Amino acid sequence: MRSLMHVACGMLGVLLAATAHAREPAAGKSADPAQLALRDAVNRPPGDWDGHRFALSHQYPATKPTCDAPWLRQEVSFTDPNPSWEQWQAYIQTIVDYVWEDQDPNLPDRLGWKVAVRGKVRWFHVPWMAYDGQRGREYVHGLTNELSTAESTFRGGCRGSGRHHLPGAVAVDGVDPLFETWSVGMYNPCGAWSLGQAIPHTGVPATTDGGALARGLPFPEGTVVIKILNTTADEKAVPYLKGSTNWSADGHVRTSPTQYETCRRAVTKVHMVQMDIAVVDPRSPTRWVYSTLAYDGRLPGPTVRSRLVPLGVQWGSDGLTFPAVPQGKSRPLRETIHAPIDLPQHYGCQGRLAGVVDQANSSCVSCHMGAYAAPVGVLGVQGKNVPAIFTFDDICTRNTPDNQAYFSDYKYPAGYPSGAFKTAIPLDSSLQLAVAFQQYAVATTRPTNPPTCPPAGR
Repeated sequence: MRSLMHVACGMLGVLLAATAHAREPAAGKSADPAQLALRDAVNRPPGDWDGHRFALSHQYPATKPTCDAPWLRQEVSFTDPNPSWEQWQAYIQTIVDYVWEDQDPNLPDRLGWKVAVRGKVRWFHVPWMAYDGQRGREYVHGLTNELSTAESTFRGGCRGSGRHHLPGAVAVDGVDPLFETWSVGMYNPCGAWSLGQAIPHTGVPATTDGGALARGLPFPEGTVVIKILNTTADEKAVPYLKGSTNWSADGHVRTSPTQYETCRRAVTKVHMVQMDIAVVDPRSPTRWVYSTLAYDGRLPGPTVRSRLVPLGVQWGSDGLTFPAVPQGKSRPLRETIHAPIDLPQHYGCQGRLAGVVDQANSSCVSCHMGAYAAPVGVLGVQGKNVPAIFTFDDICTRNTPDNQAYFSDYKYPAGYPSGAFKTAIPLDSSLQLAVAFQQYAVATTRPTNPPTCPPAGR
Protein backbone atom coordinates (compact mmCIF):
# COMPACT_ATOMS: atom_id res chain seq x y z
CA MET A 1 0.00 0.00 0.00
CA ARG A 2 1.26 3.41 -0.92
CA SER A 3 2.72 5.35 2.00
CA LEU A 4 2.48 9.13 2.20
CA MET A 5 5.43 11.06 3.54
CA HIS A 6 5.14 11.73 7.27
CA VAL A 7 5.82 15.31 8.18
CA ALA A 8 5.13 17.49 11.19
CA CYS A 9 3.60 20.37 9.29
CA GLY A 10 3.65 23.42 11.57
CA MET A 11 0.92 23.04 14.24
CA LEU A 12 -0.91 19.69 13.97
CA GLY A 13 0.36 17.55 10.95
CA VAL A 14 0.03 14.10 12.42
CA LEU A 15 0.51 10.81 10.60
CA LEU A 16 -1.15 11.42 7.23
CA ALA A 17 -0.29 7.91 6.07
CA ALA A 18 -1.64 5.46 3.59
CA THR A 19 0.11 2.45 5.08
CA ALA A 20 -0.51 0.63 8.32
CA HIS A 21 2.07 -1.53 10.02
CA ALA A 22 2.46 -3.24 13.39
CA ARG A 23 4.88 -5.27 15.46
CA GLU A 24 2.66 -7.49 17.61
CA PRO A 25 -1.04 -6.83 16.89
CA ALA A 26 -3.24 -6.39 19.93
CA ALA A 27 -6.49 -7.21 18.14
CA GLY A 28 -7.57 -10.23 16.17
CA LYS A 29 -7.97 -10.52 12.43
CA SER A 30 -11.73 -10.18 12.74
CA ALA A 31 -11.53 -6.69 14.28
CA ASP A 32 -14.21 -4.38 12.88
CA PRO A 33 -13.79 -0.66 12.09
CA ALA A 34 -14.99 0.37 15.55
CA GLN A 35 -12.35 -1.77 17.25
CA LEU A 36 -9.61 -0.56 14.96
CA ALA A 37 -10.64 3.10 15.21
CA LEU A 38 -10.87 3.18 19.00
CA ARG A 39 -7.93 1.00 19.97
CA ASP A 40 -5.56 2.64 22.44
CA ALA A 41 -2.27 1.70 20.79
CA VAL A 42 -0.69 -0.46 18.12
CA ASN A 43 0.73 -2.83 20.75
CA ARG A 44 -0.38 -3.76 24.23
CA PRO A 45 2.18 -3.17 26.97
CA PRO A 46 3.91 -6.31 28.27
CA GLY A 47 2.40 -7.97 31.32
CA ASP A 48 5.11 -6.67 33.64
CA TRP A 49 4.83 -3.06 32.46
CA ASP A 50 4.30 -0.79 35.48
CA GLY A 51 4.68 2.61 33.82
CA HIS A 52 2.11 5.03 32.46
CA ARG A 53 -0.52 3.52 30.14
CA PHE A 54 -2.24 5.55 27.46
CA ALA A 55 -6.03 5.35 27.19
CA LEU A 56 -7.82 6.89 24.22
CA SER A 57 -10.09 9.74 25.32
CA HIS A 58 -13.05 9.25 22.98
CA GLN A 59 -16.23 9.99 24.93
CA TYR A 60 -16.93 12.93 22.65
CA PRO A 61 -19.73 15.34 23.66
CA ALA A 62 -23.09 14.20 22.29
CA THR A 63 -24.35 17.76 21.96
CA LYS A 64 -22.39 20.77 20.80
CA PRO A 65 -20.92 22.42 23.92
CA THR A 66 -20.16 26.05 24.60
CA CYS A 67 -16.49 26.64 25.40
CA ASP A 68 -15.20 29.79 27.03
CA ALA A 69 -12.61 31.35 24.75
CA PRO A 70 -11.14 34.44 26.41
CA TRP A 71 -8.64 34.93 23.57
CA LEU A 72 -11.56 35.86 21.33
CA ARG A 73 -12.10 38.87 23.59
CA GLN A 74 -8.55 40.09 22.97
CA GLU A 75 -8.29 43.10 20.66
CA VAL A 76 -5.98 42.06 17.82
CA SER A 77 -5.79 43.10 14.18
CA PHE A 78 -5.79 40.64 11.30
CA THR A 79 -5.16 43.39 8.73
CA ASP A 80 -2.43 45.57 10.25
CA PRO A 81 0.24 46.10 7.53
CA ASN A 82 2.92 46.33 10.24
CA PRO A 83 1.92 43.74 12.86
CA SER A 84 4.01 43.33 15.99
CA TRP A 85 4.42 40.55 18.54
CA GLU A 86 3.45 42.94 21.34
CA GLN A 87 -0.04 43.21 19.83
CA TRP A 88 -0.49 39.44 19.95
CA GLN A 89 1.45 38.36 23.03
CA ALA A 90 -1.52 38.48 25.42
CA TYR A 91 -3.73 36.62 22.91
CA ILE A 92 -1.29 33.71 22.73
CA GLN A 93 -0.60 33.72 26.48
CA THR A 94 -4.34 33.42 27.18
CA ILE A 95 -4.46 30.26 25.06
CA VAL A 96 -1.32 28.86 26.68
CA ASP A 97 -2.82 29.40 30.15
CA TYR A 98 -5.99 27.56 29.10
CA VAL A 99 -3.99 24.68 27.63
CA TRP A 100 -1.84 24.21 30.74
CA GLU A 101 -4.65 24.52 33.28
CA ASP A 102 -4.36 21.82 35.99
CA GLN A 103 -1.35 20.16 34.31
CA ASP A 104 1.84 19.37 36.21
CA PRO A 105 4.26 22.04 34.88
CA ASN A 106 7.02 19.42 34.58
CA LEU A 107 4.86 16.76 32.86
CA PRO A 108 6.49 13.82 34.69
CA ASP A 109 6.52 10.47 32.91
CA ARG A 110 4.27 8.86 35.53
CA LEU A 111 1.50 11.41 34.82
CA GLY A 112 2.00 12.54 31.25
CA TRP A 113 -0.66 14.91 29.92
CA LYS A 114 -3.89 14.68 31.93
CA VAL A 115 -7.07 14.59 29.87
CA ALA A 116 -9.22 15.64 32.85
CA VAL A 117 -9.06 19.20 34.15
CA ARG A 118 -10.56 19.81 37.57
CA GLY A 119 -12.66 16.67 37.39
CA LYS A 120 -14.01 17.12 33.84
CA VAL A 121 -12.59 15.76 30.61
CA ARG A 122 -10.90 18.64 28.80
CA TRP A 123 -8.84 16.80 26.16
CA PHE A 124 -9.87 14.23 23.56
CA HIS A 125 -7.94 12.18 21.02
CA VAL A 126 -8.63 11.44 17.36
CA PRO A 127 -9.55 7.82 16.48
CA TRP A 128 -7.78 5.65 13.91
CA MET A 129 -4.30 6.73 15.09
CA ALA A 130 -3.35 3.23 16.28
CA TYR A 131 -3.93 1.27 13.08
CA ASP A 132 -0.69 2.14 11.29
CA GLY A 133 1.71 -0.24 13.01
CA GLN A 134 4.80 1.52 11.72
CA ARG A 135 3.94 5.00 12.94
CA GLY A 136 0.76 4.55 14.98
CA ARG A 137 0.16 5.22 18.67
CA GLU A 138 2.51 3.69 21.21
CA TYR A 139 1.12 2.46 24.53
CA VAL A 140 2.79 4.74 27.09
CA HIS A 141 1.62 8.24 26.14
CA GLY A 142 -0.24 7.61 22.86
CA LEU A 143 2.51 9.16 20.73
CA THR A 144 2.64 8.73 16.96
CA ASN A 145 5.79 8.86 14.85
CA GLU A 146 6.22 11.84 12.56
CA LEU A 147 9.03 13.63 10.82
CA SER A 148 12.59 12.68 11.55
CA THR A 149 15.07 15.50 11.87
CA ALA A 150 18.81 15.72 11.41
CA GLU A 151 21.15 17.90 13.45
CA SER A 152 21.61 20.25 10.52
CA THR A 153 17.89 21.05 10.59
CA PHE A 154 18.40 22.71 13.91
CA ARG A 155 20.87 24.93 12.09
CA GLY A 156 18.41 25.70 9.29
CA GLY A 157 19.16 22.75 7.02
CA CYS A 158 16.82 20.32 5.28
CA ARG A 159 14.82 17.42 6.67
CA GLY A 160 15.08 13.75 6.41
CA SER A 161 12.03 11.54 6.18
CA GLY A 162 10.79 10.19 9.48
CA ARG A 163 13.95 11.13 11.38
CA HIS A 164 15.31 14.61 12.12
CA HIS A 165 18.45 16.67 12.65
CA LEU A 166 18.54 19.14 15.55
CA PRO A 167 20.62 22.31 15.61
CA GLY A 168 23.57 22.06 17.94
CA ALA A 169 23.46 18.26 18.07
CA VAL A 170 26.76 16.51 18.74
CA ALA A 171 28.11 14.41 15.87
CA VAL A 172 28.58 10.69 16.54
CA ASP A 173 31.86 9.43 15.05
CA GLY A 174 31.66 12.29 12.58
CA VAL A 175 28.08 11.42 11.55
CA ASP A 176 25.22 13.94 11.73
CA PRO A 177 22.70 11.92 13.80
CA LEU A 178 19.03 11.51 12.91
CA PHE A 179 16.40 11.75 15.62
CA GLU A 180 12.76 10.71 15.58
CA THR A 181 9.77 12.85 16.48
CA TRP A 182 6.95 11.27 18.54
CA SER A 183 3.87 13.42 19.12
CA VAL A 184 0.34 13.44 20.48
CA GLY A 185 -2.48 15.78 19.48
CA MET A 186 -5.65 16.61 21.40
CA TYR A 187 -8.86 18.63 21.01
CA ASN A 188 -10.89 20.40 23.69
CA PRO A 189 -14.65 19.67 24.09
CA CYS A 190 -15.77 22.02 21.30
CA GLY A 191 -13.38 20.43 18.83
CA ALA A 192 -14.15 16.96 20.19
CA TRP A 193 -17.83 17.36 19.37
CA SER A 194 -16.86 17.71 15.71
CA LEU A 195 -14.57 14.68 15.97
CA GLY A 196 -17.39 12.53 17.31
CA GLN A 197 -19.69 13.66 14.53
CA ALA A 198 -17.15 13.03 11.78
CA ILE A 199 -15.91 9.69 13.18
CA PRO A 200 -18.69 8.14 15.27
CA HIS A 201 -18.10 5.08 17.44
CA THR A 202 -18.79 2.82 14.47
CA GLY A 203 -15.36 3.88 13.21
CA VAL A 204 -16.85 4.70 9.79
CA PRO A 205 -16.36 8.33 8.70
CA ALA A 206 -19.70 10.15 8.46
CA THR A 207 -20.56 12.69 5.79
CA THR A 208 -23.34 15.04 4.73
CA ASP A 209 -24.31 16.78 1.49
CA GLY A 210 -24.20 13.57 -0.49
CA GLY A 211 -20.75 12.65 0.80
CA ALA A 212 -19.16 16.00 -0.08
CA LEU A 213 -18.68 17.23 3.51
CA ALA A 214 -17.66 15.62 6.79
CA ARG A 215 -20.41 15.61 9.39
CA GLY A 216 -19.87 18.03 12.28
CA LEU A 217 -17.60 20.45 10.46
CA PRO A 218 -16.57 23.21 10.57
CA PHE A 219 -15.09 23.14 14.05
CA PRO A 220 -17.08 25.57 16.22
CA GLU A 221 -15.86 28.70 17.95
CA GLY A 222 -14.09 27.79 21.16
CA THR A 223 -12.19 24.91 19.54
CA VAL A 224 -8.61 24.48 20.77
CA VAL A 225 -6.15 21.97 19.34
CA ILE A 226 -2.78 21.15 20.85
CA LYS A 227 0.11 18.90 19.93
CA ILE A 228 3.07 17.92 22.07
CA LEU A 229 6.13 17.08 19.97
CA ASN A 230 8.93 15.01 21.49
CA THR A 231 12.32 14.09 20.12
CA THR A 232 14.55 11.10 20.75
CA ALA A 233 17.44 13.57 21.07
CA ASP A 234 18.55 14.29 24.64
CA GLU A 235 20.56 17.07 26.26
CA LYS A 236 23.83 15.25 25.58
CA ALA A 237 23.07 15.46 21.87
CA VAL A 238 21.29 18.84 21.94
CA PRO A 239 22.32 20.94 24.97
CA TYR A 240 19.29 23.26 24.93
CA LEU A 241 17.05 20.26 25.71
CA LYS A 242 18.49 20.25 29.24
CA GLY A 243 15.75 19.78 31.82
CA SER A 244 13.03 18.86 29.31
CA THR A 245 10.53 16.08 29.86
CA ASN A 246 11.75 12.51 30.09
CA TRP A 247 8.86 10.45 28.77
CA SER A 248 8.94 6.75 27.97
CA ALA A 249 7.70 5.75 24.52
CA ASP A 250 7.37 2.43 22.72
CA GLY A 251 9.41 3.72 19.80
CA HIS A 252 11.43 2.32 16.93
CA VAL A 253 14.62 0.41 17.66
CA ARG A 254 17.66 2.50 16.78
CA THR A 255 20.43 0.52 15.09
CA SER A 256 22.90 3.32 14.25
CA PRO A 257 23.14 7.12 14.52
CA THR A 258 21.04 7.41 11.35
CA GLN A 259 19.03 4.17 11.17
CA TYR A 260 15.91 2.81 12.88
CA GLU A 261 14.07 -0.50 12.50
CA THR A 262 10.57 0.86 11.99
CA CYS A 263 8.86 -2.52 12.34
CA ARG A 264 10.48 -3.20 15.72
CA ARG A 265 9.59 -1.29 18.85
CA ALA A 266 11.11 -0.97 22.30
CA VAL A 267 10.65 1.49 25.13
CA THR A 268 12.97 4.48 24.78
CA LYS A 269 13.09 8.02 26.17
CA VAL A 270 11.77 11.10 24.38
CA HIS A 271 11.89 14.77 25.34
CA MET A 272 9.56 17.67 24.58
CA VAL A 273 11.04 19.97 21.96
CA GLN A 274 7.92 21.80 20.73
CA MET A 275 4.24 22.43 21.48
CA ASP A 276 1.76 23.55 18.84
CA ILE A 277 -1.57 25.26 19.49
CA ALA A 278 -4.41 26.27 17.19
CA VAL A 279 -7.76 27.94 17.81
CA VAL A 280 -10.80 28.84 15.75
CA ASP A 281 -11.19 32.60 15.45
CA PRO A 282 -13.88 33.87 13.03
CA ARG A 283 -11.93 37.10 12.54
CA SER A 284 -9.14 35.23 10.78
CA PRO A 285 -9.14 34.95 6.96
CA THR A 286 -8.75 31.18 7.42
CA ARG A 287 -10.87 30.90 10.62
CA TRP A 288 -7.73 29.66 12.41
CA VAL A 289 -4.86 31.09 14.44
CA TYR A 290 -1.71 29.03 15.05
CA SER A 291 1.23 29.33 17.36
CA THR A 292 4.16 27.05 18.06
CA LEU A 293 6.27 27.05 21.22
CA ALA A 294 9.85 25.82 21.53
CA TYR A 295 11.62 24.37 24.55
CA ASP A 296 14.74 26.26 25.69
CA GLY A 297 16.58 24.57 28.55
CA ARG A 298 18.97 27.51 28.80
CA LEU A 299 16.26 29.69 30.32
CA PRO A 300 16.24 30.10 34.12
CA GLY A 301 12.62 29.06 34.67
CA PRO A 302 12.01 26.41 37.37
CA THR A 303 9.72 24.14 35.31
CA VAL A 304 9.40 22.66 31.84
CA ARG A 305 6.42 24.90 31.17
CA SER A 306 8.36 28.04 32.14
CA ARG A 307 11.07 27.17 29.61
CA LEU A 308 8.60 26.72 26.75
CA VAL A 309 8.45 29.93 24.73
CA PRO A 310 6.36 30.96 21.69
CA LEU A 311 8.06 31.38 18.33
CA GLY A 312 5.29 33.56 16.96
CA VAL A 313 1.76 33.54 15.60
CA GLN A 314 0.22 32.90 12.16
CA TRP A 315 -3.32 33.27 10.86
CA GLY A 316 -2.84 33.14 7.09
CA SER A 317 -0.47 31.98 4.38
CA ASP A 318 0.55 35.46 3.14
CA GLY A 319 -0.69 35.02 -0.39
CA LEU A 320 0.95 38.30 -1.49
CA THR A 321 4.42 37.15 -0.46
CA PHE A 322 6.81 35.01 -2.53
CA PRO A 323 6.41 32.28 -3.75
CA ALA A 324 2.67 32.97 -4.00
CA VAL A 325 3.63 35.99 -6.13
CA PRO A 326 6.81 36.77 -8.12
CA GLN A 327 9.79 38.07 -6.16
CA GLY A 328 9.44 41.52 -7.71
CA LYS A 329 5.86 41.87 -6.43
CA SER A 330 6.41 40.25 -3.03
CA ARG A 331 5.59 42.20 0.12
CA PRO A 332 6.81 41.54 3.69
CA LEU A 333 4.87 39.03 5.74
CA ARG A 334 1.68 40.36 7.34
CA GLU A 335 0.05 37.13 8.54
CA THR A 336 3.03 35.73 10.45
CA ILE A 337 4.68 37.48 13.39
CA HIS A 338 7.92 36.25 14.96
CA ALA A 339 8.37 36.47 18.70
CA PRO A 340 11.80 37.46 20.03
CA ILE A 341 13.61 34.22 20.86
CA ASP A 342 17.24 33.17 21.20
CA LEU A 343 17.12 29.64 19.79
CA PRO A 344 18.34 28.15 16.50
CA GLN A 345 15.23 28.33 14.28
CA HIS A 346 14.56 27.91 10.60
CA TYR A 347 10.91 29.01 10.53
CA GLY A 348 8.96 28.13 7.39
CA CYS A 349 8.87 29.23 3.78
CA GLN A 350 10.20 32.80 3.48
CA GLY A 351 9.84 33.23 7.25
CA ARG A 352 6.27 31.98 7.59
CA LEU A 353 5.65 30.26 10.93
CA ALA A 354 6.97 26.73 11.47
CA GLY A 355 8.50 24.99 14.45
CA VAL A 356 11.95 23.59 15.07
CA VAL A 357 11.07 20.08 13.84
CA ASP A 358 8.67 21.25 11.14
CA GLN A 359 9.02 21.49 7.40
CA ALA A 360 11.13 24.53 6.49
CA ASN A 361 9.61 24.95 3.01
CA SER A 362 6.02 25.06 4.28
CA SER A 363 4.20 26.76 7.17
CA CYS A 364 1.67 25.91 9.85
CA VAL A 365 -1.32 27.40 8.05
CA SER A 366 -0.31 26.41 4.50
CA CYS A 367 0.04 22.76 5.41
CA HIS A 368 -3.02 22.42 7.62
CA MET A 369 -5.39 24.26 5.29
CA GLY A 370 -4.66 21.53 2.75
CA ALA A 371 -6.33 18.91 4.95
CA TYR A 372 -8.73 17.07 2.63
CA ALA A 373 -9.82 13.46 2.37
CA ALA A 374 -10.76 11.29 -0.56
CA PRO A 375 -14.37 10.05 -0.60
CA VAL A 376 -15.06 7.66 2.28
CA GLY A 377 -13.44 4.30 1.68
CA VAL A 378 -11.21 5.59 -1.13
CA LEU A 379 -7.46 5.82 -0.62
CA GLY A 380 -6.16 9.37 -0.78
CA VAL A 381 -3.15 9.89 -3.04
CA GLN A 382 -1.48 13.27 -2.70
CA GLY A 383 -1.50 15.22 -5.93
CA LYS A 384 -4.06 12.82 -7.46
CA ASN A 385 -7.30 13.02 -5.50
CA VAL A 386 -6.19 15.12 -2.49
CA PRO A 387 -3.81 18.11 -2.38
CA ALA A 388 -0.07 17.51 -2.16
CA ILE A 389 0.62 19.34 1.08
CA PHE A 390 3.96 17.82 2.09
CA THR A 391 5.92 18.20 -1.12
CA PHE A 392 5.48 19.15 -4.76
CA ASP A 393 7.73 20.44 -7.52
CA ASP A 394 9.41 23.76 -6.65
CA ILE A 395 7.69 24.10 -3.26
CA CYS A 396 8.76 27.46 -1.79
CA THR A 397 11.39 28.06 -4.50
CA ARG A 398 9.53 29.51 -7.51
CA ASN A 399 6.33 31.41 -8.23
CA THR A 400 4.21 28.62 -9.71
CA PRO A 401 0.47 27.85 -9.76
CA ASP A 402 1.07 25.14 -7.14
CA ASN A 403 2.74 27.64 -4.81
CA GLN A 404 0.01 30.21 -5.47
CA ALA A 405 -2.62 27.69 -4.38
CA TYR A 406 -0.65 26.35 -1.43
CA PHE A 407 0.20 29.77 0.02
CA SER A 408 -3.27 31.30 -0.21
CA ASP A 409 -6.04 32.04 2.28
CA TYR A 410 -9.39 30.28 2.15
CA LYS A 411 -12.04 29.07 4.59
CA TYR A 412 -14.04 25.92 5.10
CA PRO A 413 -15.89 24.58 3.11
CA ALA A 414 -14.00 25.97 0.13
CA GLY A 415 -12.40 23.58 -2.29
CA TYR A 416 -8.66 23.63 -2.79
CA PRO A 417 -7.71 26.94 -4.50
CA SER A 418 -6.18 25.27 -7.57
CA GLY A 419 -9.63 24.05 -8.59
CA ALA A 420 -8.42 20.46 -8.72
CA PHE A 421 -9.47 17.57 -6.46
CA LYS A 422 -13.19 18.04 -7.09
CA THR A 423 -14.17 14.99 -5.02
CA ALA A 424 -11.92 15.81 -2.04
CA ILE A 425 -13.69 16.33 1.30
CA PRO A 426 -12.55 19.51 3.12
CA LEU A 427 -11.60 18.86 6.75
CA ASP A 428 -11.25 22.39 8.13
CA SER A 429 -7.47 22.17 8.62
CA SER A 430 -7.51 18.89 10.58
CA LEU A 431 -4.68 16.67 9.36
CA GLN A 432 -5.62 14.23 12.12
CA LEU A 433 -9.08 13.78 10.62
CA ALA A 434 -7.36 13.30 7.27
CA VAL A 435 -5.43 10.44 8.87
CA ALA A 436 -8.63 8.94 10.25
CA PHE A 437 -10.41 9.00 6.87
CA GLN A 438 -7.31 7.57 5.21
CA GLN A 439 -6.76 4.80 7.75
CA TYR A 440 -10.38 3.71 7.42
CA ALA A 441 -9.82 3.40 3.67
CA VAL A 442 -6.59 1.47 4.25
CA ALA A 443 -8.32 -0.93 6.61
CA THR A 444 -11.19 -1.63 4.22
CA THR A 445 -9.34 -1.61 0.88
CA ARG A 446 -7.17 -4.37 -0.54
CA PRO A 447 -3.67 -2.87 -0.86
CA THR A 448 -1.99 -2.56 -4.23
CA ASN A 449 1.39 -3.17 -2.60
CA PRO A 450 2.05 -5.13 0.60
CA PRO A 451 2.58 -2.98 3.70
CA THR A 452 6.07 -2.59 5.09
CA CYS A 453 4.92 -4.17 8.37
CA PRO A 454 1.69 -5.96 9.34
CA PRO A 455 -1.18 -3.60 10.17
CA ALA A 456 -2.42 -3.45 13.73
CA GLY A 457 -5.22 -5.91 14.30
CA ARG A 458 -4.20 -8.06 11.33
